[in-house]
Amino acid sequence: MKKINYLTLLLACAVLLAVMLFGKIYRSYPPFLILTIVTFGLSLVNLFLIHHKNLQIRLCIYNSIVLLAYQVWIVWLLWFSGLTVVRFPVSTVFPVICIILNIIVIGILRKTIAAEEFMKLMEERAKNGKKNRG
Repeated sequence: MKKINYLTLLLACAVLLAVMLFGKIYRSYPPFLILTIVTFGLSLVNLFLIHHKNLQIRLCIYNSIVLLAYQVWIVWLLWFSGLTVVRFPVSTVFPVICIILNIIVIGILRKTIAAEEFMKLMEERAKNGKKNRG
C-alpha cells in the first residue's frame, strides 16, 4: 500500500511539473504559474511526510480544493472571458488528473491508517490476554 501511495503522489508531482514546464497557458499568465508552483510544492511536501498520515490526508484535501478552484478559473478564463481559443490545450485537464490522484491517495491513506489501528488493537488484545492467563 505504501508503494502505491508514494507512486501516486510522485505521479501527481510529475503532472504538475509537466504543467509548469510545458503548459503555455500557465507560463503566460503569472497567477496560473504561481498557483501551479504552490500546488506542486504542496504535493512535494506531501510526498515526504511519511510518518504523518493524517497530515498527508489534510494536505491532499487542501491541494484538491486548490486544484479544483484552479481548474474552474482556467475554464472560466478560456471559455467565458472572451479569449478566442479555438480548442483547449491538453494541459488544461492536468489539474483534474491531479485531483483524481489526490483522491486515490486519500483512500489509500485511510485504509493504511485503519489497518495500523487494527494491528495495534490486536497487539493490545494479545498482550492483555497473556497477562490475564498468567
